[in-house]
Amino acid sequence: SIELDLNVAFDKYREMYFGKSSVSSVYLWDGSGVGEGSGFAGCVCIVNQIDDEGGQSYWNSKHFVDAGSPSGGSCKYTLTSTIMLCISPDDDHKSSTYISGSLVRQNQREFRLTEEKGHIVNIGKFVEDVESEMRSEIDNVYIQRTKNVVQMVRTERSSGPTQGQQHTKVLNEAVLAMAMSRKAKVANK
Repeated sequence: SIELDLNVAFDKYREMYFGKSSVSSVYLWDGSGVGEGSGFAGCVCIVNQIDDEGGQSYWNSKHFVDAGSPSGGSCKYTLTSTIMLCISPDDDHKSSTYISGSLVRQNQREFRLTEEKGHIVNIGKFVEDVESEMRSEIDNVYIQRTKNVVQMVRTERSSGPTQGQQHTKVLNEAVLAMAMSRKAKVANK
């Protein structure tokens, strides 16, 4: 069946991209059409949890696919993908940054059904392409931007005094200058 073949294919995909500690499952059901060849829908679920020296992080991706009825040797697929990401440092790293979020995208593509296992190849390629694009977007847009903001905040915090600290320094210098001036006047008398 297509469901069993997709489970085998995505088990290999999961191990290749996420390693042996991850888990994947594919579930299919009949589409909303009526009769033979009316299409089907399904969900590809991948969970990758990483326990790293007390910190706990995960990557969860859910891909909902709707395969339309084959027509003229091709099939239209709609894929709605959600990626949930959490990067959590261990409790010993109080200055570390906790990052968590999700990204949702919907795409449509039409593929030729040229071989017996055409749906498996088409869905596999579609999910791989979309997840790769989303992974790049998460890394380039969200992770790098967050990293830059955190570095900027830390640099400003460590590079010099804050406005309040600067004000206190000016007041202390003024009080010290006034005290030195009085001391000099007393010494000159």
